[in-house]
Amino acid sequence: MERIKNFITNNNCVKTENIGEILIVNNCWNDSSFRFEFTDTDVLDYLETSVLPKELFAIYHKNKNVYEFIFLPLQEKYERDFEYIYCGHTFKLYYGEPTQTFENLANHFVINDTADEINERAYGFLRYHKYYASLATGNPEPLVPTNFFIEGDFESMPYDKHIEFFRHVNFMLSYYDRRSPRILIYSDSEDSINDIKLPCKSNIENFPKTINSNNYDATLLELMEAARGASSYRLKYIFYFQVLEYCSYYYIENNLRRKITNIIKSPDILNSEKYSHKIIEIYSDYFKSNKDDKRMERLLLDLCTYEDIKDELKTNSKYFIEDLCFDGGFFVKGLFKDENEIDSPPQTIIQTIRKNIDSLRNVLVHARESRENSEIKPTQKNIQLLTPYLYLLRRIAETVVLKFE
Repeated sequence: MERIKNFITNNNCVKTENIGEILIVNNCWNDSSFRFEFTDTDVLDYLETSVLPKELFAIYHKNKNVYEFIFLPLQEKYERDFEYIYCGHTFKLYYGEPTQTFENLANHFVINDTADEINERAYGFLRYHKYYASLATGNPEPLVPTNFFIEGDFESMPYDKHIEFFRHVNFMLSYYDRRSPRILIYSDSEDSINDIKLPCKSNIENFPKTINSNNYDATLLELMEAARGASSYRLKYIFYFQVLEYCSYYYIENNLRRKITNIIKSPDILNSEKYSHKIIEIYSDYFKSNKDDKRMERLLLDLCTYEDIKDELKTNSKYFIEDLCFDGGFFVKGLFKDENEIDSPPQTIIQTIRKNIDSLRNVLVHARESRENSEIKPTQKNIQLLTPYLYLLRRIAETVVLKFE
């Protein structure tokens, strides 16, 4: 079919297959979390000149020299339009109703079973657009389907200049209007990795019929919620790590308080010589473990067993066996020699995991590891290399929340 051939030529990351009379289109915008299912071949006409850039959540209408950026349905109608002169080119920028091309895509959109809430890309936007009418029903402030358009002579500019221009647009939109929606720009990498699996307890265990919950620390639950809802991988990682920081501080403090309290409760507390030695020993141990890394190590050794996290390590084992080299030069040494060692890990595996998640957190927070003069750049390759460690850190944080008192 010539129309779909042109579409595939314009979008080399797209994968298609036919199942009976249904045409399945996967990996649009280089996002595997959803697919399009088409049964009416006439609806494919609009795809022929459509480009779905991997770096953007947008449709480039190649025949019209127009980019249509896909926004979530808005609470208010944006009617702003203006001109932007960039490197001698004049562009028209405006908000407007989604095109028929986009409406047709949204109406044929299906979420894949592999979708994970950690993904921050296209499927959430398409889902809201597909169901915005039902969401708006009965709402005193109905959602307004609105996209953002940039029209101009893009064909006379190299593609990397398009992306550079959109970064300028984001900067100026925010400069003049702090509430302005922004263009999402994703870093692209030819080394993008697409084989990361989502570890899940219900994959290896039956979902429980009854859940017996303790009253967990409110601050920890808020941090976990913030991590899950964070808009980027870096923020998610930092929030999950903050769970461990919070627990490691209070765990050591509470442990010290408990030991001292037990001494004070002793019936023969007046025997000063006997208990003064014990108190000195307790404080000596406390000061030895009072550094941040020692606090966290003690926390994990006491509250997180290897069995708690083994499935996370096995599910994406290659990323914990191989040494990982991030764009920017940051390097993480593998945890295991081979698959067999995951089943029979070294005795110091928890300590090694702690060092790796700690070093990753440091470079994500400070943008550069000063001792090694290296960094983790915000590229797609780095996001995917970080993902298995993000999954691992999430499980560690959850385990600690469950056991922390």
